Amino acid sequence: MLDSNLMNALRNQRIALLILSLSLICFLLIAFLGSSFSTVDANVNSWAVSIQSTAFTQIAKLIHYGFGTTSLSIITLLVAVYLLYKHYRNDALLLVGAMLGDSLIVAILKRLIHSSRPLNGIIQETGFSFPSGHATVAVVLAGLLTYFIWQHFKSRNVKILSGVLLILISLVVGFSRIYLNVHWLSDVVGAYSLGIFWLTFSIVAFRLQNAK
Repeated sequence: MLDSNLMNALRNQRIALLILSLSLICFLLIAFLGSSFSTVDANVNSWAVSIQSTAFTQIAKLIHYGFGTTSLSIITLLVAVYLLYKHYRNDALLLVGAMLGDSLIVAILKRLIHSSRPLNGIIQETGFSFPSGHATVAVVLAGLLTYFIWQHFKSRNVKILSGVLLILISLVVGFSRIYLNVHWLSDVVGAYSLGIFWLTFSIVAFRLQNAK
């Protein structure tokens, strides 16, 4: 049994290291080669304009506000309180720590990279463009909730459903940023890479800390 547990632990560490490496490399490539994606970004931006409609725009705006700073702060606080109520103190700390870290990292990167937003945004957005904060936090928050579900639920169907929802939420939020013309495609793809990196790093670092 000990050998089996050790083998599983080593395999999980290799998988985590692979995810960390690939996501970081992908993010850095997009960050440093941003100008190389200008043609693709412009084409996707024009395509987004061509599919805009009143109904879709209203939905995209709801997603925008739903994943804004205020809304996510409230959601994070409520989930953390629920986790504490269920005596999952470590999960609550992980959630709050990862979300705060995500906000700080995105804010720093935006100022360092200094990327301009599209000029034809449907809604008014301030600040720099790369990476998309909405897309990054969608990956981190949905990923953490999925991780908690996988930790505490035994049902295989529930685990699969949570994984599917994680992917759908991330894709929908990312698409809404492009649809609203407040971000370029490269902003969203870079945000996905950053979100995956920070999500994985947070979970691994927290588990290592608790294992001491």
